[in-house]
Amino acid sequence: MQSFSVRVKEDLCLSSIRHLHCANAELAGIIHACGALSLGSEGMFIKLSTENKNVVTRIFSLVKKVYQIDCQLLQSSGQLQKDLYQLIIKPSDFSEFMKELAIPVESGFTVDYKNSLFLKLIERNCCKAAYLRGAILGGGIISDPQKNYHMEFTFGSQATAEAVIYVLSCFQLHAKLWERKNGYSAYLKDAQSISELLTIVGAHSCMLELENARMLKDIRNTVNRQINFENANIDKVVRSAIVQIQNIKLIDQYRGLDSLPPGLQETAQLRLAHPEAPLSELAALSNGISRSGINNRLRKLAEIADSIRSALPNHQ
Repeated sequence: MQSFSVRVKEDLCLSSIRHLHCANAELAGIIHACGALSLGSEGMFIKLSTENKNVVTRIFSLVKKVYQIDCQLLQSSGQLQKDLYQLIIKPSDFSEFMKELAIPVESGFTVDYKNSLFLKLIERNCCKAAYLRGAILGGGIISDPQKNYHMEFTFGSQATAEAVIYVLSCFQLHAKLWERKNGYSAYLKDAQSISELLTIVGAHSCMLELENARMLKDIRNTVNRQINFENANIDKVVRSAIVQIQNIKLIDQYRGLDSLPPGLQETAQLRLAHPEAPLSELAALSNGISRSGINNRLRKLAEIADSIRSALPNHQ
């Protein structure tokens, strides 16, 4: 069965590409997440790596739509025998291409969210959403919502992670930065934020799947809390009934129940006959006595039993 991350990326790859500026922002998000700057015999080029066939097709479409050029595709087996796809992008004007991707040429492959190039790239809200969509396609990991809630963007540099955190904050989504062994991550840990993000980037089917899992979890947790509360009340009733029966048997042993007033006799007999019944049930079985009245009688029986215990020779 496909992982939730794979299903999210499939969902995103089905999103329509309406505007060139959004297509470019999405492509930038992908390249910032999984791209690298390389030098070959023909000059500089961008190399992208992914294990997802749908992402490969998406990148081809974006590059063709925005820059009217084709990518070069290389395929090899990665770790755990997974297919690894590498795409080579060689634009005719590499310097202009880098600027369009909001990567200042003079800084190598560093993304700076305060830079004017980046701010222009994500100027529109639709482009901000497209950039986040690209970042998910290039380096997004989302846990199965049936298990836990965790959305993570993985990057090679802290600057890129901070750029995504900034774009998320524009939608009131507050991600945190985490330094990994081989890079950096921006992550969200609550279901509401992840659900909102999936809606923003256009992964509507997966958003509904997450919300369904979230609803079932909430129902399950509510039922469990109710069961635990009821079990705790049952235990409390049983423990109280055991003490009450012990008191009544002690009175019967040393004084006899006939020595009690009629009302206390009735309550004592009811408790002995119904050892597990709560006070409300004893009240219903009595001769018109309320629950509080039953409780008061049982308390008087406890006082009588305590007085007997205090008079016993071995009482300490």
